[in-house]
Amino acid sequence: MAKSSSMTIRINPELKSEADAVLNYLGLTTSEAVAIFLRQVVLNKGIPFAIKAPLYNGETLKAMQEAEEIAKGAKGFDDIDDMFRELNS
Repeated sequence: MAKSSSMTIRINPELKSEADAVLNYLGLTTSEAVAIFLRQVVLNKGIPFAIKAPLYNGETLKAMQEAEEIAKGAKGFDDIDDMFRELNS
């Protein structure tokens, strides 16, 4: 029996980069994570997690992203009086 086998998959580069960052933080390589996933598929005789539709529809997700963008440029205040002075100027 071979000690290892190669797999070639096509994946969105941005998704791979984001996943690699998370896995690296967890101390795992992508290959190790895929091996863990496949082991769980075998043990569970199926996908080892629920596959569900997202909690939010496209319109809600777009609004949430817009709110995050607005918040990035928002000015913070340590004092409420400073905030009201800024609002009234």
